[in-house]
Order: sequence, then C-alpha cells, then structure tokens
Amino acid sequence: MEQVSSTVTDTAEVMPGVHLMRIEAPGIACSVKPGQFITLQCGDLILRRPLSVHYVASPEIALLFRVAGKGTLWLSQRQPGDRVDILGPLGNGFSLPPGDSEQSQHLLLVAGGMGIAPLVFLTQYAASLHAITLVHGVSTASQLYPWAVGEKGSSAVAAGQRRLPTLPEGVRFVAVTEDGSAGQTGMATGILPDLLDGTDQVYACGPLSMYEAMAGVTYHSESRCSRDQESRGTREGLVSPHNLKLKRCQVSLEVRLGCGFGACYGCTIKTKKGLKRVCRDGPVFELDDIIWQEVRL
Repeated sequence: MEQVSSTVTDTAEVMPGVHLMRIEAPGIACSVKPGQFITLQCGDLILRRPLSVHYVASPEIALLFRVAGKGTLWLSQRQPGDRVDILGPLGNGFSLPPGDSEQSQHLLLVAGGMGIAPLVFLTQYAASLHAITLVHGVSTASQLYPWAVGEKGSSAVAAGQRRLPTLPEGVRFVAVTEDGSAGQTGMATGILPDLLDGTDQVYACGPLSMYEAMAGVTYHSESRCSRDQESRGTREGLVSPHNLKLKRCQVSLEVRLGCGFGACYGCTIKTKKGLKRVCRDGPVFELDDIIWQEVRL
C-alpha cells in the first residue's frame, strides 16, 4: 500500500454519466490484484472516495465510475495533467485458482450495473488461463459496457469508448437488459441456471438485491425487508443456491467506507466467521459466508 500524488493521463465519458480515468501509478499498477481498490482525495471533501481498479495498462491504472455525488463530480472534472492523491492497493481481491486446475477451467463472471468495473480487470487478468463467460445485466442498452469501439463515431462518448479495453479473445460476453433493448431480456440472475453447466467457479459484483437473489434469500413480513424489497428480490430472479449449483461463488461488496483500511470499523458486516470489515477483510467474500439478512449496504 502506498499514498502518492499521481498524474491524470486521460479522462473521458464512455457511457452517459460514466467516466473512465487513467492515472499514472506504476507502484500500484504492478502490485494490484483484481477486486482490490484505491481511495482518492476528492477536493476538500473529508472522506476519501473508494474506487475499484478497472484495468491496468502499466504504468497506469484505470478507474470507471458513475457521477453520483460531490466526490465523483469533482473527479469527473479532472483533466490530463492534473494530480490526484491516491492510496492503494487496498483490500483483498478475487482469489483465482491455478490455471491448470481441473476444477477451474471455466469461470462465470456476473456483473450488475456498475459492478462491471472490477470484473473487466478480472477478465483481463484471467483470460489467458481460463475460459470465461461474462454476464452484464443493466436496465437498458445505453448502460451496457461497450468495450472498445473502432474509429467510427464522432461523439464525445464514442471517442471515449476507444479508450476502453477490447474483449479478450475467447471470452464470451452476455448482455442482459431489463427492458429488452439489447441482448437477453430480464435480470442477470435470471439466466444463471442456463449458464452454470460446465462452470467451475462464479465471481460477481453488483447491488445487494443481486446477491440476495443468488444466495436464495427470502424475507417475511416481520423481517427487516419491506414489501418493496420482497418484490425486488423476486424481480432479481430469486432461486435457491442448490438449484443454482454454485460450487463456489466470490462476491465483491460495494459499501460506504470511512477510512478504507480497517481502522474505523464503519464497514463491518456479519458473516458465518464473525464480524468482518469490508475494506480490510474484503471487499471480496464467499457468497455463502455472508449473513445476508443482516447486511445493510
């Protein structure tokens, strides 16, 4: 882990409201693993903002983020040559089995919305050793990860998309939209049963409702979950882990972080192995280890 003042080398809007930023950080670029994150000082805001590393092009790291508040708005306004204060790499990332393991030949990656950010790095990292299917579930086509486009297209967004990585050779990309505007119609979790045959391990990043659906969590009227949340779980394609036949599933939690390195205990969650800090013990956990009924993100 290191704290450095780094130079912004490139920045662009690659989807509506979603920005890609590249930062020169050779120390972090050579040591970061998929699923780890950095924190950035955004202007005069007190708390640093955590962001997953989106991909690495050493000596640079790339960040993908949606403008959602003062911190990310400030970050989206940075220009090449500006300097930002970053700390990282932080947390524990995804655990990848050896490439020659018979139990790890085919990996299934499941992204919900902006959960695509760390999974692109995982795809980049693992594609040479594993067969990969990457599912991206979003509300509508404009939110799908566009990968790198060719020279066609003159809009600012199209120009920004040329900075994105290309889909690694041999990786199958499955698009899922709720409104049916592209790819398959429905939720990412709804198509998992059709993809699990031959899958050895599953990796996921997305909203809490997606994880609850994958874990087979159900709620009753006396629980913490409202009727609206019950409906949300159904829409996510709620099925039991037994039916999903998940041999092993690692998930990356996105929560509000205070310090980002485990000192404040503000991101503590309940697991079957006791209390764990998302920023230090995670953000990646085994799906079955988390007590989902107690999680409040």
